[in-house]
Amino acid sequence: MDEMKNTRLELCNRIRMEAEHTGDTGFPLDVFPQTVQSIILDMATYENYKAEFIATSMLSAVSAALGGTYRIRIKGDWQSNGALYIILVGRPGLGKTPPLEAAFRPIRKHDYALFKAYAAEMEAWKAAGENGRKPVLKRTIVSDFTPESLMLTHNNNPRSVVILVDEIMGMFNSANRYTNGQLIEQLLTAWSGGALDVTRVNNAIPVHIEHPCINIIGGTQTKRVHELLRKGFEENGLLDRILFVMPKSPEISKWINRDDDGEMTSLAATRWENILNKVLALDYEAEAEERIPHVLSMARDAKEYFFSWWNRKVERINQIEDDAEVDSREMKHPTHVARLALIIQVLRYASDESHLQFVDMASVKAAIRLNDYFEDSYIRLRSFVANDTCEEPPKVLLSLLPDTFDTKTAIAIGKELQGVSERTVMNYLKELCHSRLLRKAKAGHYEKVMYGSGKYSINENE
Repeated sequence: MDEMKNTRLELCNRIRMEAEHTGDTGFPLDVFPQTVQSIILDMATYENYKAEFIATSMLSAVSAALGGTYRIRIKGDWQSNGALYIILVGRPGLGKTPPLEAAFRPIRKHDYALFKAYAAEMEAWKAAGENGRKPVLKRTIVSDFTPESLMLTHNNNPRSVVILVDEIMGMFNSANRYTNGQLIEQLLTAWSGGALDVTRVNNAIPVHIEHPCINIIGGTQTKRVHELLRKGFEENGLLDRILFVMPKSPEISKWINRDDDGEMTSLAATRWENILNKVLALDYEAEAEERIPHVLSMARDAKEYFFSWWNRKVERINQIEDDAEVDSREMKHPTHVARLALIIQVLRYASDESHLQFVDMASVKAAIRLNDYFEDSYIRLRSFVANDTCEEPPKVLLSLLPDTFDTKTAIAIGKELQGVSERTVMNYLKELCHSRLLRKAKAGHYEKVMYGSGKYSINENE
């Protein structure tokens, strides 16, 4: 009966995706469990959400709900939780915040229940003369915080915390004002799985988080993304750890007046809450005194597929002679894919469409396709930023130059076709390199940065 129900739902989802031209977005919605696909399609139809935004927000919410209770074995002793750093990018009015709130509403509800329990415990503690251990507030979602308060919140809730910020550039722009970039160092360490320590004079007991699990998700406008590149986040590696979602279409969907909008949205929200509550109900190993996470290995065929996918990349990377040509971001792909595979496996379990015994082939393939989408978004974002931050005259010169050229050729073409001096041409080349539309291959030689191919390409038939 369940199999027949899933078959009907799969057919219905496929028809709806074709009718809504979901394939045009490039987002692999079909990798989600059938039940979740249906919820996403309902929210896209009745709430005008971008499918890419609501689907990715759901991935983040599942990771936050799962926290450190389950990990995935990547290779040997190398394990990871499912933490993700995500930024939704779009023009004003494209609708980044509403899908975020919809995806995380069950966790906000869970946090509110914890707050009410904390308030009751505080009243009882005060009534008892403030004897015994003082109650602590546990919560998952944080928005306005300092590095110290973030660590304290995580210490009180070791399972996980999620930084959920409406306009995330505000957080990054203020990050360096705290103790010489302390927050960024914490985020880099947490993503890599390192322990976090905070020792302050006013804290009687130092904060130590052995296995941090910090998620980040927020939105920003396309015109503000370039600020990320100017803050040194590329140099310190933070940018490589962020997954970007930038819809191919900037168009805002028109509103359609339907009598059942409210009812259908409410049903979709309830179905999503049931799924996320099942994830929140997962816990650490029951028999252990400490918080020992469950560790899921990949099935044999899934592991072979995962290794083969990465080894093809390794073969190509090993052929690169210049270290500067190695894309550091690509080195994070195995971790991102493994984390996405864990999240998809958990989501399939919570949707009653799979198990939590191991990570299977379907989840690994889904994760690779999701990673490809996020990398495609990143490539398009880099192209947008490069063109947006560069002045027009240098871009005109760039259009007149061949894909590879030397300084002498650039000066000659600049003088002949643009009527500018040698000094101006050199300034143009400097700005083009700064905007990442051009790179210096070696002294006196340049090549254009091709965002759709070459170093930044992910269009490999894998």
